[in-house]
Amino acid sequence: MNAIGTEQQLVSLSRGALRHDVVNRLLKAIFQGELTAGTRLVVQGLADRFGISSTPVREALVELEAVGVAQFTHNRGAIVKPFGPQQLRDIFHLRRILETEAARCACGRLQRETLVTLRFQMQELADDDGSRQWSEEEMGSDRRFHELIAAGCGNARLADEISRYDTLVQAVREIVGNRRQVQEQALDEHLAIIDALLADDAESAAMQMARHIASTGTAVEMVMFAAG
Repeated sequence: MNAIGTEQQLVSLSRGALRHDVVNRLLKAIFQGELTAGTRLVVQGLADRFGISSTPVREALVELEAVGVAQFTHNRGAIVKPFGPQQLRDIFHLRRILETEAARCACGRLQRETLVTLRFQMQELADDDGSRQWSEEEMGSDRRFHELIAAGCGNARLADEISRYDTLVQAVREIVGNRRQVQEQALDEHLAIIDALLADDAESAAMQMARHIASTGTAVEMVMFAAG
């Protein structure tokens, strides 16, 4: 019984990793314009292309529909939905709503020691001259920061929604790449949010988070659609 259970768990984990990989690859192809609006996403064709079974591909398409970049239609399977500047703005608009409320709710719930440690690490990055693997470290601190806020908001459904949209945000970030100026601005904004949380000022934390997500969305749009 235990051996069978362990085997099933390993298969499930493997399938989950494959699904995540397919989601990321398809998102990048859509965001980069390689898969345009109306393109059919055929399960078996994608499975052959990626060299995997059809199950994780089918699960990936369901996930893409859930985050609004694909749509299942009668007799056509899944198709790519339009993606451009407005759709990107919509993503960051919703992300701003979700994470602003998460910051408000997390205020007073997060351990002070954790916030102080994270603030110290971020301040070190802000003061760094770039001699280390700065960009990768900033990206890591960025993820830890947003995950901490989501996990500490006290609302499991809200945290789940933030996690779903984080898949979109991370795919966008991979395409945009690491821009030092954008990352430095994000660090300053993170520090302002942490200071509000340390002061137990929920409304300020929410306001600073809204400002942060809005400015990030603007910076991303400028990079992704500069030619437009």
